[in-house]
Amino acid sequence: MEVTQSISKRANWNLFTLITFRFFFIYFILKIFPFPLTLLQTIFGETNDPFSFSFYTNWIEELAVWTGKNILGITYEMPIGPNGSGDTTTDYVIQFIISMIAVITTIAWTIVDSKKKNYNIMLLYLRTYVRYYLATILLVYGFIKIVPLQFSELSLFDLIKPYGNSSPMGLMWNFMEYSDFYTIFSGSIEVIAGIFLLFRRTILLGALITIGAMGNVLMLNLSYDIPVKLYSFIYTLMGVFLLAPDLKRILNFLILNKTVVPKTITPYFTKPKLKNTAVILKFFVIILLFYSNITRVVEGQRKWGKKAPKPSLYGIYEVGSFVKNGDIMPPLTTDTIRWKRLIVSKRSLGIQTMDEKIKYFSEETDTIAKTLQITNRKDSTDIQRFTYKFKDSLYTFESVYKSDTLKIVAKKKEREEFLLINRGFHWINEFPFNR
Repeated sequence: MEVTQSISKRANWNLFTLITFRFFFIYFILKIFPFPLTLLQTIFGETNDPFSFSFYTNWIEELAVWTGKNILGITYEMPIGPNGSGDTTTDYVIQFIISMIAVITTIAWTIVDSKKKNYNIMLLYLRTYVRYYLATILLVYGFIKIVPLQFSELSLFDLIKPYGNSSPMGLMWNFMEYSDFYTIFSGSIEVIAGIFLLFRRTILLGALITIGAMGNVLMLNLSYDIPVKLYSFIYTLMGVFLLAPDLKRILNFLILNKTVVPKTITPYFTKPKLKNTAVILKFFVIILLFYSNITRVVEGQRKWGKKAPKPSLYGIYEVGSFVKNGDIMPPLTTDTIRWKRLIVSKRSLGIQTMDEKIKYFSEETDTIAKTLQITNRKDSTDIQRFTYKFKDSLYTFESVYKSDTLKIVAKKKEREEFLLINRGFHWINEFPFNR
């Protein structure tokens, strides 16, 4: 006996299944739209794009702010727009709005369509919509790990930061940044799950891997206070939704030791022309997904990843002597003026004073004239110019800043001098090397 892709072999679904389907049909449509139309942005680019759907996200964000203030009684300001967090108040209110619309629509749908016995065809197409969206997400997050970009590398600032001053998210980020091997492994799992979701014969395997991968991401986000808990929860939920029609078969196979019969894959179309068109379209979409992701991560690697160019003075400079107006300033740990370190990283320059505080600057270095110009990130008019020279393993920086004459002598500490960087991997460890 064969079974189809419907929730049950029977033509009649029970009331709970009918109501659950109606809710998730509305919820997922509202959550996923305007996908797949947004894929057109990949073709035309993100700027001056005639297929931009920002109006939809802008509208729902404004609705969320209005709902938060006028219905939920939220008195503080609700941020909108991308800021690196997926767990803002606005994000939670949007989830509330979508959920309430889904609940209300489900109730009305159940009343109006009370005689409906099943939604096998709608389920078939909803699963297709969800799995292509989820596959797209998995490929995006997977490729930015396979080409280590999401977690690029431990920065010079991370290497000098006291361990206890790390945030939980910073701790987890550094954990991932340390090992390219593990990052690539985790990204490969996500890409494999995404690939399996693109083909109907491997939906079950793709859903199982997705639940494992996204469930692990969800636990990391919950455990380390990473602000994408909503997203990872929803992606895990989508994996469960895709798995739901096979739950009974999985239970029979893994636990009840019962026979599991083959599964008939219901065709989308019966006409050959429509079938061929669908195959061509699917091929185009898959090529587009892979091409856009690979080109984006390769370009990102060159711009801000590990292959991004380093400043000529890249490194950590431990200050040994700090002379201000001819007076040597002692290295008092309470001093807020004397430098402790100068850190020249890929994307910023930092000056760490003796009290461990760091001020951030942008930098311009002229290696021919031997000059270093730094600009305060918070005040673009605050500019300081140094001349520098290198002799006997020491760097000397000199400047006149706000009528003060400065002379700083420092020794450069290379990134590879840190134990965390140079320890490496060992197959054989006669004793644990735990520091």
